[in-house]
Amino acid sequence: MVASNRKKQRLPSPHGLSNFPESVVDEILVRLPLRDARCIIHPPPLFKGFDMIISLELIEVTISSELLGSSISHCPLLEHLVLEHDEDSNHIEISAPRLRSFFFIGDINFLHLKNVPLLSKVSYGPIEFLVEAEYDLAKIFDSIPALENLCWIHDYVQAVDVGPAEVIPTRLPSALNCLKRLYISRISLGEFFDLSFALCLIRSSPNLEEIEIEDYFEPMPRDAVNEIPASFSDITFNHLRTVKINNVARARAELQLIKVLLAKSPTLVKMVIKPRRMEDKKSLKKTMILAKNALEVKDE
Repeated sequence: MVASNRKKQRLPSPHGLSNFPESVVDEILVRLPLRDARCIIHPPPLFKGFDMIISLELIEVTISSELLGSSISHCPLLEHLVLEHDEDSNHIEISAPRLRSFFFIGDINFLHLKNVPLLSKVSYGPIEFLVEAEYDLAKIFDSIPALENLCWIHDYVQAVDVGPAEVIPTRLPSALNCLKRLYISRISLGEFFDLSFALCLIRSSPNLEEIEIEDYFEPMPRDAVNEIPASFSDITFNHLRTVKINNVARARAELQLIKVLLAKSPTLVKMVIKPRRMEDKKSLKKTMILAKNALEVKDE
């Protein structure tokens, strides 16, 4: 065997990217998304962003909020962004004029989408959810005028800090006129804040075509449930064709929402109601009959 005279190549250290020219860093990161990298980013002093990058995934990457917002905002061709930023951070401002899809897990209160006119697909997994005034909820959606698909993943929420009940408006100040598909995961239709939040999104989206809710039931006061039908009195969902509500426990809030969607959706084609494991098909069928009968009595 002939021994090789070539020296064994060494990979750069975790901080090695700092020593490369800006053009080389750009080329490396365009071809190698930072996914599950658990790395620390220390870019060159003159680094401003990734000129050619189209898709960027930053998951458990340690980076300052200022650099994060600045780097993303200097990606003029960016269309797809995945960001998991669960560390305590300052305000993050993102400007991405070509961004079309965005997946975010973190503290949504520190995130500001400043210039995203084409953004149509959004998935939010907030870790903390602070609502102290009506505008706190409105400002999350005000900057996404082209939103068509919204996925709100409530599973990640570790802390919800809310003010008085009235901080959740009946509907948003500006309607989500482009929203067609709404998916809300792990939300409790029996908890006042969760129910108010879900109903606000539904009422604010007159052109919805599909709604899916993963319910997680908790008891709720009767008075609040009785007010649900009246809050939809001036709304008709003329484009809604599919409704799915999973993990139904036959609670009054669930029944009221089912009744409203049946009554207010003249073009509804498909409604799928999946019970909790403890609920059998017979009890679920009884729930649907009660909803249907309530509607027929109202029509008479």
